[in-house]
Amino acid sequence: MQFLLKQYSLQAALMLVSTFLPIFAQDQKAKSSTDSLQRALLAATDDSARVRLLNALAWEFRGVQTLRALEYGQQAAKLAEKLGWEAERIRSYNYIGVIYRNTSNYPQAMSYYLKALELAEKNHNEKEIAYAYNNIGNLYQIQKQYPLSLENTLRSLASFQRLGDRRGAGYAHLRMGEVYEKQGMREQAIENYQESLRLRTELGDKEGLITPLNGLANILRQMKQYDKSLENYQKSITIERELSHKKGLAASLIGAATVYAEIGNGKTALEYAKEALSAAEGAGAMREVKDALKILYDAHAKTGNFQEAFSWQTRFLRLKDSLDNDETNKQLSLLRTEYEAEKREAEIQSLNDASRMQSFVLYGLLAGVLLLVGLLAMLIRFNKQRLQANTALKEQNRKVEQERERSDKLLLNVLPSVIAERMKRGETTIAESFNEATVLFADIVGFTDISSRSSAADIVNLLDAIFSDFDALAEKYDLEKIKTIGDAYMVVSGVPIHTSDHAERIARFALDMMTVMKKYGSFSANADDPHKTANILQIRIGIHVGAVVAGVIGKKKFTYDLWGDTVNTASRMESHGEAGKIHLSHAVYHLLHELPLANEQTPRFLFEERGEIKVKGKGDMKTYYLIGTNIRALG
Repeated sequence: MQFLLKQYSLQAALMLVSTFLPIFAQDQKAKSSTDSLQRALLAATDDSARVRLLNALAWEFRGVQTLRALEYGQQAAKLAEKLGWEAERIRSYNYIGVIYRNTSNYPQAMSYYLKALELAEKNHNEKEIAYAYNNIGNLYQIQKQYPLSLENTLRSLASFQRLGDRRGAGYAHLRMGEVYEKQGMREQAIENYQESLRLRTELGDKEGLITPLNGLANILRQMKQYDKSLENYQKSITIERELSHKKGLAASLIGAATVYAEIGNGKTALEYAKEALSAAEGAGAMREVKDALKILYDAHAKTGNFQEAFSWQTRFLRLKDSLDNDETNKQLSLLRTEYEAEKREAEIQSLNDASRMQSFVLYGLLAGVLLLVGLLAMLIRFNKQRLQANTALKEQNRKVEQERERSDKLLLNVLPSVIAERMKRGETTIAESFNEATVLFADIVGFTDISSRSSAADIVNLLDAIFSDFDALAEKYDLEKIKTIGDAYMVVSGVPIHTSDHAERIARFALDMMTVMKKYGSFSANADDPHKTANILQIRIGIHVGAVVAGVIGKKKFTYDLWGDTVNTASRMESHGEAGKIHLSHAVYHLLHELPLANEQTPRFLFEERGEIKVKGKGDMKTYYLIGTNIRALG
């Protein structure tokens, strides 16, 4: 252990020498860049050029001198509004929101993000809409409101992917990685961080590598892979020094200091924490100041320097109380509520204006018809023409109604009825979080082998018959079929309308599925060959219960889908199950086992304990098989 600490101390010394020497040259380089922009701003005579330069300066100064950055951003927004240049005004609002976020002023940050979102939606600027949702998702993540964070970030990712915007998609994957990391879902976090790094590397976006590098470094630290963690932090620190981003440098230094503290190298941890504190204070980044103060008081306490530790702890607690004030959450919620209310009021006003315009047009047409009748004095002919017009109008209305009914039926074929109604009312983005729902995956065992030895018509007819029976069962238990993928079938209970008995409905549905499969018996791959061995048709079912995010994606072809760890775990239950059996997680077993028969203590369902198994991405899990219902329940 002593040798290991000496080795880390030597590595730390070499890192400090290699990184501290070029600081002055890097600061001069960054100063040269901002100086060039400021000189260009002084020389600019065209207002359009001034707006762009002001926004560029706001972005350059955002992590260095926040007050100056804020001043530039506000000037850019004001000038862009004067010019009627909506795209640059939206960008200014997003930049100002980022600056307020960096100083931990979250209510102001949310206010400007919502201004950007409102203006982008008004101008149908999908790219800026996506960036606004991504920023809002990041703000919710900082406030630990993870379902709201994931909901907004998924919206932004879907838009970026539709637009082919790899830079934006990199941002969205980064935010999703942060959300998953905060919830302890390391596998999903690493996957999203690595995807963000890949996209940023392809784009040559060096600055964009910083945050995913820090995210990966933090997860590697939690996994006690300290060498790899420090390697990622040092890459991030090098880039931050090149760009002279004080806030980002502080965050990276804090991460490295935390690693050194955990491996027992307190001296290096203190050096990194002191530099982090200086950088954070210079940038006005109060959350990073708080983190640096915590490392400083922890490190001094471990070395027995309690007087110094108390001094740092006092500063830390004072700042922590200020940052974690509950009023911040209330203000964020209030701002969002006010924004939604204003948006609905504007929509109602728009509908009223349209109604008044239609009335005006109708009155004008009526006056014209009456004038024509008076001038021509041909009442009989007019009546005849009016009857003909009415007949034609009725026929046209009949056709319109037929088309509307046809459209409604098509929409109901792909979306839940309540979701279809919301879309018909004009909602363009539907995404919701559900605290608890039950998800089922079913897969026909060995179907790939059957398909390879059967005709296309036979396969399609077989699947159509089986899935039609499953659909009838889903309707019987009021479940929502999400999708079929090949020979796999996915259904959910408790979404989009919550029900308290969602787990019991899924359980009875699964048992009925097993009964349905018995009527198909076996399936021969070649009916003309009597000696060909028939395939016994069986399904493998997996069920899990938990929180999910549900929503509609797509513009031309709508899809209602689910996301979240609950969906992944249900899929794992199916893939780790056995043919002809219903595989349950412990969470599902717990819900079902608590359901007794009427006036009795006997459970409604029968189970078989499978024990602990290793599940990919989840580790050891205790699982069960659902065997059937208690015989007295059938009576």
